[in-house]
Amino acid sequence: MKYDLLLRSARVVDPSNGVDAEVDVGISEGKIVEVGEQLDAALAGALVDLDGLTAIPGVIDTHVHIRGPAHKMMALAGVCTALDMADGGDVLRAMPELGAGLNVAALRTMPAYPDDPPGTDEGKALVEEALAEGAIGIKLIGGHNPSSPAATQKFIELANQMRSYVAFHVGSTETGSHLRGLLEAVELAGDNCLHVAHVNSYLRGITGDPAQEALEGLAALAEKPNLVSESYLSIINGTGGKIGDDGLPTSHVTRNCLKMAGYDPDRDGLGRAIADGYGLVQIEEGGQTVLVTGERGVAIWEERDTDVSMSFPVNKPEASFLCATRKDSRGNFVVDAISTDGGGIPRNVAVEYGLALVRYGALTMDEFVLKVSSAGASMLGLHDKGHLGAGADADITVIDEDLGIPVMTVVGGRVVMAHGIVYGSGGTIITTARGEESARATGLEVKVVDPEDFLLFNKR
Repeated sequence: MKYDLLLRSARVVDPSNGVDAEVDVGISEGKIVEVGEQLDAALAGALVDLDGLTAIPGVIDTHVHIRGPAHKMMALAGVCTALDMADGGDVLRAMPELGAGLNVAALRTMPAYPDDPPGTDEGKALVEEALAEGAIGIKLIGGHNPSSPAATQKFIELANQMRSYVAFHVGSTETGSHLRGLLEAVELAGDNCLHVAHVNSYLRGITGDPAQEALEGLAALAEKPNLVSESYLSIINGTGGKIGDDGLPTSHVTRNCLKMAGYDPDRDGLGRAIADGYGLVQIEEGGQTVLVTGERGVAIWEERDTDVSMSFPVNKPEASFLCATRKDSRGNFVVDAISTDGGGIPRNVAVEYGLALVRYGALTMDEFVLKVSSAGASMLGLHDKGHLGAGADADITVIDEDLGIPVMTVVGGRVVMAHGIVYGSGGTIITTARGEESARATGLEVKVVDPEDFLLFNKR
């Protein structure tokens, strides 16, 4: 057989190769071997008719949080490749049991240093530990548990020196998870390379009108070619409901969310917010993460000693729209990619909401593919992904444009999700040479990438 799998008669949208036509896609040994009209079905081990559907390069979600049923939730959303931004090696070690056949890279969150920065040796040891456990780099979690500006800057500098990926949920002990924190992050990066995480989440109207905040923040990003970024389109955020010994939410983001709606940023205020339907408690139910609120939400929050994940409807559509569509003076998108900040949080809507922007005319179909796939491939140095040319990895997201939803997810030539049923297991770990040994110890497939290929170190 020439093809292990033949996808018949889809509208294939592959801007990297200039393709937008109804053609067939032939796949063998996990790779695309041919794209063309009327490929010989007699040479295929399996045939799937995609007439009326659209096939695009597999969605690459450049900001997720993988916990619980996240792998299944991402497969259902058409995601083929994801970058976890929290738990590093823990996520990778859990993949043999929890995986759904996806490609996963991970970052490890660094501890907070609210006062003095770590010493150089201490900081390097933390970064090296993250890389050795299989992560491709580190994340700084300023918005929830901030470090001082000096400590934040120290980690950015060390990551650049060590050629470690580095992402930043902006905010420090001097600012916060809002526009001022975003502007501070631009300054703290200086000439160093940095991934600014979920740009839209700093533009919620805390310092002024959300649209004006977005224009100011995007203008600052546009002036810095050493920065990469992503934004998401969901209205809800993700944070924590844990109350500290001082009676306040341990997450500064949660405090902001409460103040935005007029609630006191303390235990009583959070309890009232949940009871009123503003605070949304995340629980696992029916194999997915769902949101509960009201009396049931309060009961779960209290039963779990407040240690729950939460969401609030705080993201402003006008800011998210600008983040997804704004271009610089050269015609390039200011924010590189559309992400979800989802995974285990129920907001894996890059395809659904991104297609809404296409229907509205805010993005072309080619631009949509660029934002949800090709840009992510560049960000992670994955030259064999983000396009559907001969020799590319057979990672394909099939969508129903009329319904605006993904209906099939193909990873490495294997169908891992079709019409709402997840078939995949395990997956492939994306790591660097420094994490290869740890990654292979999981027994999963491993793809080793070169940090020098990250867009992070090449964008300028």
